[in-house]
Amino acid sequence: MRINEFGQPIGDMISFAGAMMPEPVQLTGRTVLVVPLDENQDDAFYERIFGPQCDKSIMTYSTHDLYPDRPAFDSGFASMLESRDPLFFAILRKPSAPELGADQPAGGKDADMSEHMKLHDSSDLLGMYALQRIRSDMGSAEMGHVIYTKELQRSRQATEAQYLMARHVFEDLGYRRYEWKCDSLNAPSRAAALRLGFKAEGRFRNDMVYKGRTRDTDWFSIMDSEWPAVKKRLETWLDDDNFDHDGRQKRRLQDC
Repeated sequence: MRINEFGQPIGDMISFAGAMMPEPVQLTGRTVLVVPLDENQDDAFYERIFGPQCDKSIMTYSTHDLYPDRPAFDSGFASMLESRDPLFFAILRKPSAPELGADQPAGGKDADMSEHMKLHDSSDLLGMYALQRIRSDMGSAEMGHVIYTKELQRSRQATEAQYLMARHVFEDLGYRRYEWKCDSLNAPSRAAALRLGFKAEGRFRNDMVYKGRTRDTDWFSIMDSEWPAVKKRLETWLDDDNFDHDGRQKRRLQDC
């Protein structure tokens, strides 16, 4: 701990010139593609996530909700397309085409990204998330707006999608802090944050009012100094050798 000339404890001096602002890039993994929201995905989002016929239970702890009809959805989706903070991404099932092989580095940019952003089958849309509260000057960004279809929940694909974005934030963009926040009553989200390597920081009481309900917000984070160890655990768990022929894990992430 450093002490200044007045006998007061102060933080360490660092050389940090800021992080890069995130751009709408594609991140490619073994099992998923993470791509920017695109107008060509509108039908899939309406059919799978936001339409009135969709599973309302996945919206319980989200600030989003199902739309009552297509015009209302089109207006909301257009706003998401235009937004840069939050910057929204779609999580897609990865095609098995050879040109999208598993040897492509995670976080790499794809030359034909516009083609892969198009959905030829709405069932390939597995979920969405966003980078938000982006403070590039401070090197801090938050993972938010996480909405998973039931198919994506508690899956290898969900873990890989989170790994891809964390890697992008720390290694490509140079952030110092990566945040995760959720309703304190959202036990699955809290468990997911801890499982992924985020550390609990505390609870903001009466932090929000949404959907007519009060919300206490739990805060979690990963620091850049913690990322190498978190990355190693995630990559060990995600490795093909950790899954049997039926896709079942051999070791839990917390055991890696």
